This record gives sequence, structure tokens and C-alpha cells, in this order.
Amino acid sequence: MNKGIIGIVGGMGPDAGIALSKNIISQTIAKKDQEHLPQILYSVPESIPDRTEYIMGNEKTNPAYRIAQILIEMESIGVRYAALACNSAHAPQIFDVIMSELNDNYSRIKLLHMIRETGIFIKNQFPGKKKVGILGTTGTFHTRQYDIINESGLDTVYLSEADQRSLHSAIYHPSFGIKSNAGKITEETGTIVNNSIISLIDRGAQVIVLGCTELPLVFSDPLYNDVPVIDTSLVTARALIKAHTPEKLKPW
Repeated sequence: MNKGIIGIVGGMGPDAGIALSKNIISQTIAKKDQEHLPQILYSVPESIPDRTEYIMGNEKTNPAYRIAQILIEMESIGVRYAALACNSAHAPQIFDVIMSELNDNYSRIKLLHMIRETGIFIKNQFPGKKKVGILGTTGTFHTRQYDIINESGLDTVYLSEADQRSLHSAIYHPSFGIKSNAGKITEETGTIVNNSIISLIDRGAQVIVLGCTELPLVFSDPLYNDVPVIDTSLVTARALIKAHTPEKLKPW
């Protein structure tokens, strides 16, 4: 039976799409090339407006329309399961429009919801931990899009406004931010992310979610002291494998 291809909408930013692709490979049970799962990374960053800028009202064009178009294009070449390599793209004003566009075009592609999958993962893997600290862009912060994990019986914890501005600069700052230093993490960014994790733990967080797909490029450890740190890209990769070929998913 042809199960189709796994599709990744990348370019938001480009490193995040590559990371999701690598996570699919690392989480797949395979002993040779031919045993890995088929996947396509579609990365056209210049054609997708910035998600946070749209959420904050500084960008007029909803990136949902281009993202939906990419998904439809991928479906035409065999993609059946897909994910967006960007947390902010899951804000309702973007994700809901993507789903509407897919429905209007009679798409049958299964688009996984990164944030919902993260909530399910935390509930299953850390059943005694209810307070989840969220690190992400200012768009993610203001939309409170991670509150959707309340469906899994979890409570969200966010940074203060001041700490959130600092974290956003670690992602977007034109000189030291992640987006402006592809392949390199500056000391200033590393310090801000570290301090942000500490701030959330001080606010009672029992689990930390790296709710921007570029943050795992800065902090890749699964624990901060004894506090679990969740890479949403890794969670999404595992969910894609489970949807496509569950017997190929490595044990956690």
C-alpha cells in the first residue's frame, strides 16, 4: 500500500524546516537508506510573509494563503501527511485560514497541528506535570495560541511582558538574533534563552516548551536541571512518523 509522502512546509525560518526533516530521520527505525520514510521539504522563504508581523498587524498579507498553496502543490505530487515548521503559523488567524483554503480546494492532505501534538506528548510522557512554560515569538505570546494544550489538562505559564520582549529579540534582532545569524548562535542570544527558561521555572513551570521552532538551535538539551525541555520540532517529527508508518517510530 502506498502511504504517500511526508511533507514539510519550511522557510519559516529555513533552519527550522531542515531541523524538522532531520528529526524525522533521527526518529525513524531504519538500518539502511531504503528503510527511511519518503519526505519533501518545501522551503520558499521569500514567498511567505512573516507570521509574527502578520499577527501583530504590521504585515497585511496573511501567510496562510501561500502556505495553503504550498500544501496543495505538495499534495499534487504525493504528499499525504504534512506539518508546518513554524509555531507562529499555528495562530488561529493563520492556521484556521489554511484549513479553510484546503477544504475549499477539496484537499485530503492530513495537516498535523504542532501545538496540539505537543500537548498530547506532554500529557502522555509527563503525566504528573501540569504547568507548562511557553517560550516563543511575541506573536505566539500575544495570541496565547499554546492555551490549546489546556485540552490535554495542562496549564500554560508565560513570561512577563519585559522578558518576552527580550526573548523576541533573541529570535529577531538584526545583529545577534537567530534569524540573522543562520548556522551560528551568538552569546547574547544564548544568555537570553537561558534566562527565559529560568524565569518560567521561577513562575512555576514544571515543563518548558520551546515554542518557536528555531529555539532548539540554541538550547538542545532535553532537561534544564531536572525540568523537561520540549523541542516541538522533535514532537512533530514523531507525530508525522506515527501518522505515516507507526511501526517505524523509535521508542521514546
